[in-house]
Amino acid sequence: MKEKDHQLDDYFECYKDMLYRHVCTYVDHHTAEDICQETFLRLSKNLDHVHPEMVKAWLLRVSKRLALDYLKKGGKYKTEVGFDQEEMDIIDVHSDTERMVTEAEESREKYRVLESLEREKPEWFDALLMRYQERMSDREIGEAMGVKSSLVGQWRRRARRWLMDRYSVENKENDR
Repeated sequence: MKEKDHQLDDYFECYKDMLYRHVCTYVDHHTAEDICQETFLRLSKNLDHVHPEMVKAWLLRVSKRLALDYLKKGGKYKTEVGFDQEEMDIIDVHSDTERMVTEAEESREKYRVLESLEREKPEWFDALLMRYQERMSDREIGEAMGVKSSLVGQWRRRARRWLMDRYSVENKENDR
């Protein structure tokens, strides 16, 4: 195996879970798997041009663009589900389509709410991302952001409350 392939394997093992969690903030989990796969395929083609220190940022940026592109275009990536004919006969096509449309709309709503948190409270947003995508402790986040770990914990609690409140407001407005 070439050194480039070893590098790609190492990056995959290191970043696959974080990247998947990141993409799931935008789209459903089936689509997230496809987008993650596409992101790593693009990394393999561009590995010579991406500096090793920038791989993580590159993966996050490219996957975000792919997810947003998916949401804008209404589903470029197709997910194949392995049903046999007997199972296909049972599935109600209309309810399945309705479920897919509902999931896509919910993903868009979640994205809008997250985007507004990022605009209005960038420190809270960063603290949430570091905790849930990078699996950093409050102490590690505090060190990275130059604040006390207790403040990071407050930011995360406030951000979760803010997100729940904002999401419920969005849902009430959409129900009208």
